[in-house]
Amino acid sequence: MELRTPRGTRDFMPSEMERRERVFSIIRNVYERYGFRPLGTPAFEEMEVLTAKCGEEVSKQIYGISDSSYGLRFDLTVPLARVVASNTSIPKPFKRYQIGPVWRRDEPQKGRFREFWQADIDIVGSASMLSEVEVIAAACEALSELGFSGFEVRLNNRKLLNAFVENTGIPKESVGAVFRALDKLEKIGVEGVKSELREKAGLTDNKILDIMAFTSINGDNTQKLEAVLKLIGGNASGMEGISELKEIIGLFNKYEISRKCSLIIDFSLVRGLDYYTGPIFEVKLPEGVIGGLSIAAGGRYDNLIQLYGAPPTPATGISLGVERILEAIKKQEVEERRDLVFVATVKPDFLDYAIKVVQELRKAGIRAEMDLMGRNLRKQLDYANAIGARFVAVVGEKEAKEQTLTLRDFSSGKEETCSLPDAIKRLE
Repeated sequence: MELRTPRGTRDFMPSEMERRERVFSIIRNVYERYGFRPLGTPAFEEMEVLTAKCGEEVSKQIYGISDSSYGLRFDLTVPLARVVASNTSIPKPFKRYQIGPVWRRDEPQKGRFREFWQADIDIVGSASMLSEVEVIAAACEALSELGFSGFEVRLNNRKLLNAFVENTGIPKESVGAVFRALDKLEKIGVEGVKSELREKAGLTDNKILDIMAFTSINGDNTQKLEAVLKLIGGNASGMEGISELKEIIGLFNKYEISRKCSLIIDFSLVRGLDYYTGPIFEVKLPEGVIGGLSIAAGGRYDNLIQLYGAPPTPATGISLGVERILEAIKKQEVEERRDLVFVATVKPDFLDYAIKVVQELRKAGIRAEMDLMGRNLRKQLDYANAIGARFVAVVGEKEAKEQTLTLRDFSSGKEETCSLPDAIKRLE
């Protein structure tokens, strides 16, 4: 028997899980401050639910469960759409968050896994661009509280993309392949995208040049919108897309979080999933932090819930990529959690007092542990250091008699004797 994790999955040892739980807690707190409420859904769904509108490429990535009609969820948005469609009486707007694992049949490689976690927020029932701003602002605030700075929000609109493609004369049957190719721009580069547009979308070189010129429009946001206006002419959907982008930018600038990040229109942003219908967005960290890759992404999907038999229901949302966040935190050398107090006994005779100390520390909300194996003091200290304890509280005859403890800081090496109440104040 070969004891290993399945390809594309990982075990998380305690130190890693503590880091992950800390990230989940910060994200959760921000989401709840913005009024989002938790939702839980099964790890698997009916295949017809998963494939309703996920696109051909994503369909290939779904893990089907043999001898059943089920598959593992590939994101947290489709389950949300199914929940809303089957519970139409939910008060609107329905603001939900969900943090959980998803699965995709990708080829495992550095930074890419078959099982990974997402932290989603969505607003269902509102067509207002203020909903876009709320989810973007909440995601940015979560990233800020996780210690990131200098990140940028890239913004585009599927309505603009559709208008440009229509005006360029690209056949409808090729549009999906065009968008999927453009979505790989960061992964395979300009030449790779051109190759896919030629081979998979069947475009001529002239049309490919037009598309690449559109995606590389530069300047400030105002200049970009003026340039694209000329390209889409009077296309009604395109004009609506421009108006939505302007509204999002204006509203976002009213939020304090806008001072910590920049919002940039980027016509190369596509988002590969077929269910997006309006504004789309990604949050990127600065170059040098996980390669400047996207760390959060989302958009508006007004038609998805309707696919499951519900009335037309507008919706928008964003997902934080937990794995990339954790990778970036490691690269930024964010300090490991070291707030554990290990209560060490000089002799077994003082176990009763050690138990009292541990309980009082825990009652005060302090992480505390004690020896469970009857080891001598030296081995207890070695163990405390090995598990990453910040402090060791030594209790012996004197401490038990005077109701004190000797507190040693592993980081500085400083040691002091204090009463239990004073120690709790010191550690809180």
